[in-house]
Amino acid sequence: MKTNKARNFMKRFFLTMLFPIIVFSVMFILARGKGVTYYGFSMDMWRTVLVNTSSTAVAALAIWLQVRNGRFDFSGGAVMVLSAIIAGNIVISNHLGPVVYLVLSIVIAVVLCIVTSLIYIYGRLPIMICTIGAALLYESITYLVFEARGLSMMSNTKLTIFGRMPYIFIVLGIALVVFIGYSYFTVAGKRSKLLANNQQAAVNIGVNEKKNVIQTFIVCGIILGCAAAIHGSKSSVSPQAGLSTASTLFSNIIPAYMGVFVGMASVDAVGVVVAALAMEILNYGLSCIGYGSGGWQQIIVGTFMLIFYAITAQWPRMKAAKAKKARIAAAE
Repeated sequence: MKTNKARNFMKRFFLTMLFPIIVFSVMFILARGKGVTYYGFSMDMWRTVLVNTSSTAVAALAIWLQVRNGRFDFSGGAVMVLSAIIAGNIVISNHLGPVVYLVLSIVIAVVLCIVTSLIYIYGRLPIMICTIGAALLYESITYLVFEARGLSMMSNTKLTIFGRMPYIFIVLGIALVVFIGYSYFTVAGKRSKLLANNQQAAVNIGVNEKKNVIQTFIVCGIILGCAAAIHGSKSSVSPQAGLSTASTLFSNIIPAYMGVFVGMASVDAVGVVVAALAMEILNYGLSCIGYGSGGWQQIIVGTFMLIFYAITAQWPRMKAAKAKKARIAAAE
């Protein structure tokens, strides 16, 4: 019994990690072909990859949480930016520590997400219109607070620990625990598929959509607060307008969708993190071989995404055909 469990675990682990292993192998061969000998063996490489993976994965988890509940939140980037600016400036002006910065980022992000959820519920607006309006509102506030200075605390190494190893893993761990805890161990989280597949049918059978909206936005706020703490710790944050904050969040959207397929052998949250790892390995490799700028990176990543989605879209059909073939063989 224990042997079967161990074998099953190893199988699931291997299938989950297969995607980044394949990406690394391909990039390793290409890098060697270009004469790049440090790819794969440099501690600086893995430090950069793991830090970027954590940052990308936390933001991707926030995106995917809303998507798996049948909503697409355009205000997430604005919540990240505004939370980082307010929390960071409060901490700097009051000479507080990095833990307070993380907690404040989460609290502010949760408050902003609750405001967005209330606008959606009582305004009775389509989710797209509601979240775009909220994003524009929060972006305008970035110009009104702290004399439109934004946030710059890169020189303060004590405050930016959550943007570096190993402390960034703590933030990633918080985001993962919150995501998995809500999605798999609460009634509201388990009902998310009903709302995502058919919202009206879910409401008709007794799912309280308003309650689910508020709960989901609160949990999403916690994850966005984690993302805000990392964002403010890794780079300067400027006031933004014109929905420019959308790119801040949605630049991390690729792992959110890839993670669903990658995590089929485990859970989607783990799949998102593993997909983020694969994409950062790819991005670092492209930089090493001279395709990290000039538009080549976007072209290659875009093509890679297209091929990945085309293959995964056919996966259910391939599985069904394989099962049918097995049934026919068994009948004979």
